[in-house]
Amino acid sequence: MKSGSRLERILARGEFAVTGELGPPKSGDPEVVREKARLLKGSVDAVNITDCQTAIVRMSSIGAGLIALQEGVEPVIQMTCRDRNRIGMQSDILGAAALGLKNLLCLTGDHQKFGNHPMAKGVFDMDSIQMLGMVKAMRDDQVFQCGEAIKDHAPKLFLGAAANPFAHPFEFRAARLGKKVAAGADFIQTQIIYNVEKFARFMEMVRELGLLDKVHILAGVTPPKSLGMARYMKKFVPGMEVTDEVIKRMQGAKDKEDEGINICVDIINQVRAIQGVAGVHIMAIEWEKAVPEIVSRAKLGPRPVFADDGTAPPLAAARQPGATAAVPMVLRGPIAGEQPGIPEGDDAGEHAMNERERQIALEQVRGGLEALKEALGISDKQFEALTKFTAACATLEKEPPAGVAAVTAAAPPPVKVEAKVVEKAVEPKAAEVAAKKAAAEAASKAEAEKKAAEEAARQKAATEVASKKAEAEKKATAVAASKAVPAPKEAPPAKPPAQPAVKPSPRSSAAETPAALAVETTPLAERAARVPDNSYKQVYSGAIRETVLGSKGHTLTVGGAKTLPFYLFEGEMPNRPIVAMDVLDVAPDEWPASLARHFEGVLNDPVAWARKCVTDFNMEAICLSLVSTDPNGLNRPSSEAAKKAVEVVNGVDVPVILWGCGNADKDTETLREITAMIGDKKVCLGPLSDANYRSLGATAMAFGHPMIAASPIDVNLAKQLNILLENLGVSLDTVLVDPSIGALGYGIEYSYSVMERIRLAALTQKDEKLQVPLICNLGREVWKAKETRLPTDAMIGDQERRGVLMEAITATCMLMAGGEVLIMRHPRAVALTKALISGLMG
Repeated sequence: MKSGSRLERILARGEFAVTGELGPPKSGDPEVVREKARLLKGSVDAVNITDCQTAIVRMSSIGAGLIALQEGVEPVIQMTCRDRNRIGMQSDILGAAALGLKNLLCLTGDHQKFGNHPMAKGVFDMDSIQMLGMVKAMRDDQVFQCGEAIKDHAPKLFLGAAANPFAHPFEFRAARLGKKVAAGADFIQTQIIYNVEKFARFMEMVRELGLLDKVHILAGVTPPKSLGMARYMKKFVPGMEVTDEVIKRMQGAKDKEDEGINICVDIINQVRAIQGVAGVHIMAIEWEKAVPEIVSRAKLGPRPVFADDGTAPPLAAARQPGATAAVPMVLRGPIAGEQPGIPEGDDAGEHAMNERERQIALEQVRGGLEALKEALGISDKQFEALTKFTAACATLEKEPPAGVAAVTAAAPPPVKVEAKVVEKAVEPKAAEVAAKKAAAEAASKAEAEKKAAEEAARQKAATEVASKKAEAEKKATAVAASKAVPAPKEAPPAKPPAQPAVKPSPRSSAAETPAALAVETTPLAERAARVPDNSYKQVYSGAIRETVLGSKGHTLTVGGAKTLPFYLFEGEMPNRPIVAMDVLDVAPDEWPASLARHFEGVLNDPVAWARKCVTDFNMEAICLSLVSTDPNGLNRPSSEAAKKAVEVVNGVDVPVILWGCGNADKDTETLREITAMIGDKKVCLGPLSDANYRSLGATAMAFGHPMIAASPIDVNLAKQLNILLENLGVSLDTVLVDPSIGALGYGIEYSYSVMERIRLAALTQKDEKLQVPLICNLGREVWKAKETRLPTDAMIGDQERRGVLMEAITATCMLMAGGEVLIMRHPRAVALTKALISGLMG
């Protein structure tokens, strides 16, 4: 067992598991957690303790989990990557294990924008897949993420992850689940299921990948509490498919809550019939009282009972070695062969106690067998046989109840034999057997030595004969050459003497003699040309839209790809990605000297700065960042900032991107001022978010400007914003998508994953709402990382070189994920990136 948790034992035994969910309060009141735990106790096998769900500050999942454990409910601690770096994660994991918490669900986490602290900085040091790998290494290899050993008391945790069967692109959902399983997931809890048919197709793909033997999958279900809730989930919750049938049932129901429970029960019964579903995860947040009713109607009770249920382990026990060992399970029915009845009378209570103790003892034996199974690598079939053997032994050792006649024949009475007589009878025979055995071994050894000597003699003789023969041939050749008439033709060299065939020794085999290898002389290009195209080329059904930046003869077109980035052997990529250099409308005071020195003399003048980028660094586009307008910073008036921006737009002959400060209201005000002042020049406006897309989208559409739709690292949110813009009347041919990327070492893996999924959905699923170019403002993300500011030293090297490489590598990753417009800062990083693009495009 990996943790010995209740959930792990139930899944390992093949029981259909039931988990619930408990949301901690937005306070420090433990009674709220206790009350919810009491409602769920007995109806579920374990309860997820959410970790600041929807990015709203709540009691910590570890603290609430310990309270739930004290109430007799086993917690599944959720942990997100949003609020912790890898140091904080590992620290909390050690703390949770020390408190006796045994289940961990690894999540990336909702973006902080959706919570009550939207201006908070998301950490995203890792994503959920990387977190799984880190915790698995802590548990199995006893090492921290840095490679340092955990000397003792490594955290023993049963690891879980989430999966969304309905996210885009659907065809890759099972493969993504496979990544989580490979990283270390022991169980999976899915997104809420209403479309059972599509979930069944997802499970079929999971089976085809062979994942069901490696992980337990729990189907997520939620009872819709009202018609409004069902409609909201259908329209606004990304990655969830609420069917029309569910809406109709809720519309026609007199008692909405009761019908919601019935819908949930019906879905449970349907998913339970799908091969590979190991349980259900019932999510009834703030409606915990519905869970017992759902479990009852779905006939999922009573739940398996363990001997340790109802008590939380003392902290001292949790710190001791072996605290996570398997805990005995009380069997729900009689063991094969035993009498199910319990005698009545005065000793009934004592008999029941003995029976309970006996069952606990049997389960302790089974726990030991499970440990042996894991240690010795025993197969499931062998383990099952051992388990049955244990139960049978226990049955045979039981005394038959009073009044029951024995059915077996009486054994013959034992024959008494004197020990000395036995010894005398055995000794001569044993000595005789030993002598014969020794003689046989000596004879066998002598025979083997004789054969080996004969073989060596034969080989030696054959070698001598071959040597003499070769010497004779050499002499004969020399004599013939001396007698021959001189001729211009040189005598051919003597052939090397043929090696005598040596009979292989008993220890050698034919496989030890290598055969002559054929030499390939055909050029690689010629061989590659013979390979049929359809054996390796992917045909894509979709294409990326083209968007034009700039105006009046100074335009750039981005997008248009019909293949994955730089897969030119598979399809067209008519427009190469472009790089725009970032110019600030106010002198930066946080830039390291290694970056600022390249713009010395122009940092206080955005117009001169922009011109230097074009003339000195040969930039093809400029991004003017309006950081001075930030209400939390200088809060420069929009009219003043707009005048300076107009000077920059008129001062260069390349396309200009205007990037606001990130405050929706201030950006709307400032960008509207600029568009009213620049006449017929076209600039790219951004970022548009769900907070200002109506006002800014209408402005951009009225003046014919392209725009940047920004969403927080999520495929479905990016798609949703594009849908809203299109509903407003905006043509997606004028839209670039900003997926909110992270820099190298700061969430770049998750950013890459989201961008890759956007591109795959656009090309392979013809998702028109995602067939737009991607823009990545990576310069600001890289140069705010502390690694770019740390001084030069022997360990981490030169400061400037370090920063340049961080920006260039981040740019490379964004290009490979599908970025068409990159906003960068350091001239050397820009030069490296441009060289890479040229090399890849040919």
